[in-house]
Amino acid sequence: MLRRSLVTVAATAVVVSATGLPAVAVNNYPDEPAEAAASVLDSTLFKKALLAAAYSDAGSESNPGANEGNLNVELLGSELVQLGDVEVPLDEILDYGQLGALASKSEASSAVDAHAVSGLLGADGGVTLDGETEDFGKASVDVLSAARLLGVDGLTDQIVDQLLLEVGAGAAEVTAEDGVLLDQDGVSGPGQYRVGDADLFLHSPVIENAASSIYDIGGTIDTTVENLVNENLDSSALTGLFDAVPGVPTPTITVDSNMQENLFQSVVGEPITSANQLITIDLSTGQLEIHLDKLVDNPDETEGGLNELPPNYELIDDTTYPLIAETVHELMQEVTRILIGAIEDSLNSVTINLAFYEEGPLGTLDVSWALPLADAVNGDFPEAVNNSTGTMAPIATVLVNTINTTGGALAPILGPVYDLLISDEGDNIFELLINDLKTDSITAPVREMLSPVFDVLAQVLSITINRQVTETSDAVTQTSTAAASAAVVTSFDLSALSIALLPENEVARINLGNAAVRFQSEDDGSGEIDPTLTVNPGSVAPGQSTIATGEGYTPDSTATVQLEDPEGNPVGDPIAVDTDAEGGFTVPVPVPADAELGDYTVVGTDDTTGEAAEAPLAVVSGSDICAMDPTLTVEPNAAYPGDTVSVVGQGFPAGVPVVVQLRDAEGNPVGEPVTVTPDEACGFITDLTVPEDAEPGDHVVGAEPEDGSEGAEAPLEILDPGTNPPGDCSDPAITAEPKVVAAGDEVTITGTGFPAGVDVTVQLQDTEGNKIGEPVHVTVDEDCGFTTPITVPEGTPPGVIIVDAQPDDGSEGAQTPIVVSEQLGGGDGRDLTARFEKPTAEQGDEQTFYASGFEEGEVVVGLINSEAFALQPQAADSDGNVQWTFTVDERLDVGTHEGIAVSTVEGDSATATFDVVTETAAGAGDGDGGGLASTGANVTALIAATVLLLGAGAVMIKRRREISQAFATAMGRMTDDKPAV
Repeated sequence: MLRRSLVTVAATAVVVSATGLPAVAVNNYPDEPAEAAASVLDSTLFKKALLAAAYSDAGSESNPGANEGNLNVELLGSELVQLGDVEVPLDEILDYGQLGALASKSEASSAVDAHAVSGLLGADGGVTLDGETEDFGKASVDVLSAARLLGVDGLTDQIVDQLLLEVGAGAAEVTAEDGVLLDQDGVSGPGQYRVGDADLFLHSPVIENAASSIYDIGGTIDTTVENLVNENLDSSALTGLFDAVPGVPTPTITVDSNMQENLFQSVVGEPITSANQLITIDLSTGQLEIHLDKLVDNPDETEGGLNELPPNYELIDDTTYPLIAETVHELMQEVTRILIGAIEDSLNSVTINLAFYEEGPLGTLDVSWALPLADAVNGDFPEAVNNSTGTMAPIATVLVNTINTTGGALAPILGPVYDLLISDEGDNIFELLINDLKTDSITAPVREMLSPVFDVLAQVLSITINRQVTETSDAVTQTSTAAASAAVVTSFDLSALSIALLPENEVARINLGNAAVRFQSEDDGSGEIDPTLTVNPGSVAPGQSTIATGEGYTPDSTATVQLEDPEGNPVGDPIAVDTDAEGGFTVPVPVPADAELGDYTVVGTDDTTGEAAEAPLAVVSGSDICAMDPTLTVEPNAAYPGDTVSVVGQGFPAGVPVVVQLRDAEGNPVGEPVTVTPDEACGFITDLTVPEDAEPGDHVVGAEPEDGSEGAEAPLEILDPGTNPPGDCSDPAITAEPKVVAAGDEVTITGTGFPAGVDVTVQLQDTEGNKIGEPVHVTVDEDCGFTTPITVPEGTPPGVIIVDAQPDDGSEGAQTPIVVSEQLGGGDGRDLTARFEKPTAEQGDEQTFYASGFEEGEVVVGLINSEAFALQPQAADSDGNVQWTFTVDERLDVGTHEGIAVSTVEGDSATATFDVVTETAAGAGDGDGGGLASTGANVTALIAATVLLLGAGAVMIKRRREISQAFATAMGRMTDDKPAV
């Protein structure tokens, strides 16, 4: 197996930065519902789309197509491109001279139908992905030139003097039909693509030097063979064959091995490819080829190779070089095998020479016999050579005749030597010899040469097969197959092959075989929403509010709500509202206190499509409001003996006293009644204290007008103090110390008011609710509290994170924010300051928190303590200032509150305080400094806001006492000696 399974390496969904935008960005017709674009080549090197690169596009309204673009290689090569700080002709780094007859076609026939294809120009004029691989042709990237132009060091000419990436031209096709993106081949995500071979060619002096090392190894083998023959030849038996010839001297025996050239040519004569087909080396030219397509391991054993890969498949990664190095080692073993095989084939170049030589007074005996070892063993003997003279010639003739008839007797003498050379024992001798020489002179230098090559490759380029970029209404995302299928895609861009230069910063991206479409899905587009709007109540008095509820608007978008008078004129400011995932929203619509009576209209306009829905609203006098059925609300609807609850009435006769009485399940009065008078808006709010001796169980609070008209009631549960002590275990809250930390720091979390004995899970979360790190589990002690450390994981990005504590029994939990900074104690003692615009503010007021002294662009977050909540991160302006404007809502009790502005870069901060006061404290009321009477002033607006919060799920049990306090504060009846319940 060459590589890990494709299943485990499919790229996950990530947001693409500005430098990672789609190859053929479909933004040529931004005001039209659909468009398509395609090209053979596209790159961020180009300032605009190149017609010479077979570029085409189409817009569904003004230019639907089909439109075509054809490749012009000659014109393309002359284009100037910007690479780093250098402007160079395109053909200095990219060679497209081998590309075939390629073209593209784009068509956008409707808002929901678009088609784009790039590929081979067919005989019928169409563009297709089918055809022979060689018909598509190839393109090459001069990686070495690009690396040097980009200033990447590490490759000298002594290491490598040529580094080319050669890829088969890519092709891609993307189709949207009826608002649905198609998966044509069913194997590689939406669309389909085709890529030819991908090869990396490098030339290195190191490999050229390896050839000379092979030649030297051949010479060493020759010497070894000569030594083996000399050591193992039975010389006495060989010379003994000629003892019967009188007057003949003992011959001299020498061995010559001349295999060096044959061995050299066996290795260098033609390229050698590794068994896994990954590497081919040509020692005669010094060139190494890495067949990148062989890196792919298809787990299902299909034959698709590069053409059945998951989206965004990175071809070269950190597993590549170790695999290459291992393959080089295996390739050198192949060299050893070739050499050993060549030795056996070259044994005829091993010659055993016999020389008979003697000089006499009347002549010279000079007879020689050269025996090629392999021929001699096989019975093929050359004739002896006789150069004898004088009186020695007759003796020489007898000797030559003897030699020429002695062949049969040589086999037993030469056979053992031959057998040794071709035996396993001989192979082992040569293998050890070759490997020792090869490792130091070839294998190690080649592997050492490749290491910096792949270090530079990792810096210079990233090769992505089947690059897919999808766009939904929220973000541009480079997707995996799973992510693409789960999202509602409105734009899709496919590149068969994509090369990023300097991928760390993505200086440039080169894409081959591109197709892209943008379209409307089945569920989007103008005119395809069906908004509706309702208001409740449908009649209000001046100064009151109604609740507007919208449905069927554009999901996850915005809408604008406007109140209009009977003549259609706007009343008050428009109200901006966010829609939820289903296209719904709920928002209070106030009616000004000075509004004239009449039939008004509430209009809700979808900001995306401009479509609007409306609902009638009657603005009537307060007495008319009183005609509605009376209602009663108790907050909270569960309390302990001795607690005080808020009772809110609406729709009672104005000015008629109402008796409010707590009753048990049998209807018996519990405690003393409270009498309250509804205001002119027919409402009231009053406190009701549960007697200390009240029995636990279900009770009701009744409100009966003294004139005998219809009253109302609401349930109230009296809780048992013995099972859940009041004030201790029913109001959970947590604090964190410290509130500003660095990633890796420990935070101490203290909890209070949790149910005793219950297990609580403490989890860090981001502001979207995504979990950060592992949770911590802790058990609440008998005093309803706990303390536990939790560690902010290393790598947590700077900003606000949330500490969330949730009881495992499902009861109420609590949260608090903390700030993660890049460091702590930074800033070099700089002077940071903070202030609030208003030293005092009432609930419902707008407040602005200012901080200064930061560096321009430095990200700062804000925390409001006492009821801790976070303010959104802000980047300091050119003067080092940040500010936040927020509404003082019911979370902020009467009293002093602290604001902290924290740098997420340095970890230092500035603080300021302001006071939340009651309306009375701010100077409202009758001026006597006391509390206001228990009337219904502003009750309707307060009720509407409370209903809205409850309906949106924003107020939970833990907020009940805060709601009660908010009611009391709004009525000006919160005093220092009367704490909130």
